[in-house]
Amino acid sequence: MADYKGIKRGIVGAIILGIFILTFFILKPIIIPIIFGLLFAYIFSPVYRKIRTVVKGKNTAAFLLMLGLMIIIAIPIIYFIPIIAKQAFDTYTLSRSFDFGGFVGNFVKGDISPSLAANLSDAVSGMFSTFLNQFTSILVNLPSLLLQFAVFLFTFYFAIRDQEELKEYISTLSPFSESTEKKFLKEFRGITNAIVFGQVFIGIIQGLAVGAGLFFLGVPKALILTFIACIVSIIPVLGSWLVWLPVGLVLLVAGQTFAGVFLLLYGALFVSTIDNLFRPWILSKQSNLPIALSVIGTIGGLYFFGITGLVLGPLVLAYVLIIIEFYREGKLKELFNK
Repeated sequence: MADYKGIKRGIVGAIILGIFILTFFILKPIIIPIIFGLLFAYIFSPVYRKIRTVVKGKNTAAFLLMLGLMIIIAIPIIYFIPIIAKQAFDTYTLSRSFDFGGFVGNFVKGDISPSLAANLSDAVSGMFSTFLNQFTSILVNLPSLLLQFAVFLFTFYFAIRDQEELKEYISTLSPFSESTEKKFLKEFRGITNAIVFGQVFIGIIQGLAVGAGLFFLGVPKALILTFIACIVSIIPVLGSWLVWLPVGLVLLVAGQTFAGVFLLLYGALFVSTIDNLFRPWILSKQSNLPIALSVIGTIGGLYFFGITGLVLGPLVLAYVLIIIEFYREGKLKELFNK
């Protein structure tokens, strides 16, 4: 009889495990848009609450917010992507005919100059080739991307509409004590705000500042360069200098002394200040996670999770630090005391 009960439990356990494994494979292709839907629902929850003060119905308020988000996302994509793609292709074509040997020779003399010019040419060509390949991949996978965008909107709508019920449901599933949940939630809120405002928002502002300088100087293909500046400004370790520094040097070599000097000074004294002053301040204000660990978590998260790692990487490190702090204070048991 005992053996029969053991076999029965084993079968039930196997069925439950199988269901969870199947669920994992079902959700795996759309897990990223689901995560982004939940993340955007959290970010836009203050906006939703303000809409609710005017619009009483939950469904209507959530729909209006989702519609506004769709418009914000769709308009730049529809208008700017074709222009950016064309400028990227034109810039790639131009880079293939650019005299990197002569350019490097203006700054570096000797036997190292040809090797350095060849490496610079390969790096620039590789960057634009990667961009064009990614753009082609987006066009090929457009039906799949549209489906993922629909999943994102679906998740966002229900997560923003039922945020209180969702929060309460997750709390009932949590094995952690109430104090631990509050610490995790506080750290999640801080890390998310720090990444969204300190990493992404400041990065975009910095990239747009570079773009404003490029447009002011009349630099060709300024839109694609602004787009690249926004991307590299968001990613830690990289930065907007990867755009304004080489463009400024090219302007100097081309004989446009005023434009070159202006862009280099503008980038070093103004654009870099946005990053060096505001980003560390926002990161330190919003979270207890040290800035160095935040940067490490962001880079590691990007490698492991992809774009969602911008938030997940630092968040995991923040949770690890909380657990270590409980251990250091001899309060590990309090983690699970409900």
